[in-house]
Amino acid sequence: MTGLEKIAELINEEAAEECGKILRDTSAEIKKMIAEARVSAAKVSKKIVDKAKTEADLISATAKGKAESITRNKYLEIRGAILNDVISAAYEEIEKMSDEEYFELITKLCVKYIQPGECTMFMNGYDLSRLPEDFELTINSAVFEKSAVYISKKAVDIENGFILSYGKVEINCTFRAIFDEKMDSLKDMLSPFMFS
Repeated sequence: MTGLEKIAELINEEAAEECGKILRDTSAEIKKMIAEARVSAAKVSKKIVDKAKTEADLISATAKGKAESITRNKYLEIRGAILNDVISAAYEEIEKMSDEEYFELITKLCVKYIQPGECTMFMNGYDLSRLPEDFELTINSAVFEKSAVYISKKAVDIENGFILSYGKVEINCTFRAIFDEKMDSLKDMLSPFMFS
């Protein structure tokens, strides 16, 4: 072997050794990059899974809340309808009362709503036509300590009940007005019997 061949062989050996070293270093670097990529991918994957789970939980909670709200609203709607039916039935029962029962109720309502001083009681034409003869005396006997009541012979356009007039001040004692005024307390009073 000549000196030139020995130099070429030495260069080839050093080049091969350098290539092997570069390959080993590159291989180690690639393995390190792959390991880092796996760790990073695992972190990103966990974040995606956690975010998806959080969103799924939120959607589930929202759906549950909406379902509960719909159920509660439906319950309240049905409850209100039932209470309105009960109150309507009570109103109808008042309309079916005999004349004697009806005017006893009118007397009780007058006692309850009467204010001090003289007043005029207005009624509809039907009630005036079936008014007991001594009804004005009956009313005044019931409220004598508080007031004096005069029953107007002039019919007014009301469904039932009466209106007490103290000049410019009127007290509407029609059954519809009383029911409307007392609706919330009637509902509260009936509710325990209906939903216990």
